[in-house]
Formats: sequence, C-alpha cells, structure tokens
Amino acid sequence: MKLCVPALALLVAVGAPAADRHKLDVDPESQDGILLQRIQQEPTVARKLALLEKYVAQYPKTTSIAWVYEELLPIYMDAKQYDKVVATADALLAVDPNDVDSAYDALQAAEALNNPDLTAKYATLAWDLAAGTLQHPKPSDPDDAAEWAKQMEFAKRVQGYSEFSLATLATKETDDQKRDQLVQAIQQRNPQSTFLAMAKKPTVIELASLNPEKALQIAEDGVEKDPDNEDFLMTIADHYMNLDKDLPRVLSYSLRILDLMQTKPKPQEMSDGDWAKKRAKFTGWADWMAGVIYGKQAKYGLSDRYLRNALEYVSQNPRLLAAAYFYLGYDNYALAAELGDKAHAVEAAKFSKLCAGIESPFHSLALKNLEALRNEYNVE
Repeated sequence: MKLCVPALALLVAVGAPAADRHKLDVDPESQDGILLQRIQQEPTVARKLALLEKYVAQYPKTTSIAWVYEELLPIYMDAKQYDKVVATADALLAVDPNDVDSAYDALQAAEALNNPDLTAKYATLAWDLAAGTLQHPKPSDPDDAAEWAKQMEFAKRVQGYSEFSLATLATKETDDQKRDQLVQAIQQRNPQSTFLAMAKKPTVIELASLNPEKALQIAEDGVEKDPDNEDFLMTIADHYMNLDKDLPRVLSYSLRILDLMQTKPKPQEMSDGDWAKKRAKFTGWADWMAGVIYGKQAKYGLSDRYLRNALEYVSQNPRLLAAAYFYLGYDNYALAAELGDKAHAVEAAKFSKLCAGIESPFHSLALKNLEALRNEYNVE
C-alpha cells in the first residue's frame, strides 16, 4: 500500500511500504511480458511513463493492467496532470473496485482541479472504500498483521480527509440544497465527525461557541486547505494571542485578515449590513493584535499606527482597551526618545493616563511610565 503526502496536518504521513498493491504477472516469452520487464528495468521517469502508456494502449485486458495503472498514478500526480490522475484512478477502480488508494488519489486530483462535483464524488467513494477496508479482520501471521495495521491507519486517515473535503465544499456552497446534501453525506457516514460543525457553522462566532479545542482543531485543519478563510485565521490567531504564544504566526494571520477585509468580495449569503459589521470587527480585532505584537517587537511606529486604527473597535472592551492604551503610551515614549520629539512624549502621557484609569494588569505599569515621563520630559 502506498501513501501520498497529504495537504493537511489531518493526514500526517504514515510510514508506508512501497507500492505494488496489485500483483505483476510476467510471462517473459510473451510480448506484454517483455514490455513489463522493460518497464521494471527502466530507471528514468520519462521513458518509464512512455512504456507504461504503451502498455495500457496495447494490453488493456491483461492480468497485470492494475499494476500498470498503479505505477502510472504517482507519475501523473507528481507531474500535476490531474485529469490523467482521475482517468487512471477510474480505470484502476474498474479493475479493482475496492482500491482505496486510487480513490484517494482521485480525490486529491479533483481538489487540485477545483472541481466540486468530482471532489464530492471521490470524497464519498474514498470514505466508503476506507470503511470497507476497516472491516478486514486482523490476520494471525505477525508479518501480515503489521501490514494490516498500516492499512487500518491509512483507511482511518482517508475517512477523516474525506469528511474534511466534504465540509470544505459545504462552507463554500451558496446553494442551500447542495449544502444540505454535503452535510448529510458527512452525517450519514460519521454522525460524530469533527467536521460537521465546520460544515454547518463556518463563522468564527459559531466556532467560538464550540469547545475551544474542537474549534481550534477545525480551524487548524481548515486553514491548510482554505488559507484565505478569515474565520479560520481569526480563530487561530485569537487562540494563540490569548496564550501569548506563536506571536509571529498571529501577526502573519492578522495582517492577512486585514488584507482580506479590504479585498475580499461580500459573500453571497451575507447581507450588506452583516458584511460591513464583520469587516469592521475583524479589521479592528486584527489591528489590535498586530499593534500589540509590534509593540512587543519594539517596532513602535508600526505599533502606534495599528493600535490607533483599532481604538474604535476595542473601546467597548476594557481588557483590550487597557492593552491598547498601554502600548500606545509606551510606543510614543520610545519614539520621543528615538526622535527627540517632545510631541510624542505628550502623546505618551495622554495614553498612559487613559490606561491608568482602567483597572487592569497594565495599571501599575502605566503609572510608572507617567512618572518617567514627568522626570524626563516634564509632561503630565
């Protein structure tokens, strides 16, 4: 059994043996046997591909044809010839209707082709074939048992990937009936699927209503395949911002959100008013995170710019507002020293006073900054 390198953390590659799921039947005295021997001995990919395609054209009904299709699939996949991947996977499935690997290859190719109908077709097929694989009993022979365990692990991962693919289609589907069909396809196969929530509730507010670990898992898996989904980006960024961890990633996602909120068209399913509210909220939220992180990185000019943009959004949240005022105060204190500009010192005092007026972990720090400003710049 072979394993393809997946697009998601969801499908972490498992150590797999070489290909050859299907047996090779070589008669060295026959014409097709001679060609099969040449294929096996050919070291270059281009010439091997030509020989494999020649075999398919000349000997499509032999007992070795499944092996030939199996050899062709990774070559077409590596060459990004996704139409040929789909056609070859279909041909292999016609010979071996239970071949999970070829259904999974076809699913990846359909996604690369950005073909929703094909993606749905092969996602459901791959899941169903994986379910059949999981019914295979454990063999008694230890060597066979090791291979069986690998097959079981692969089948489980294929099911998870298939559910995710269907859920991703659902989040992008604007036709309610088609969306419901995709949700039902997941629910019928796995009522406990993690990705049902993603399919039904694609927004960050709804994700936030879930168990935090589950919401984060959905967003982490989702952003791998849909990197411009602002809901996934925000869920992840907010999570790590709250933990004060992985801040370079938080900053990257925040800046990406800001760009998306300026360039992304309104989703068809949202009203103009709802989209305007979401843009304002996400812009303010991302400005605040970027401003605080730039402040922590001692990039004071950038921190000042982003935090000023965020003030309107955070004005109703004392925790975020106190942090914004503190970093604005410190930004301008540092800029006053760097630029020799007392106007920044005046701004620093203004924001430090505002911060000190809010009960927060920054209260005592703001008071110390005010004292330093009085001593160094004679500003109150």
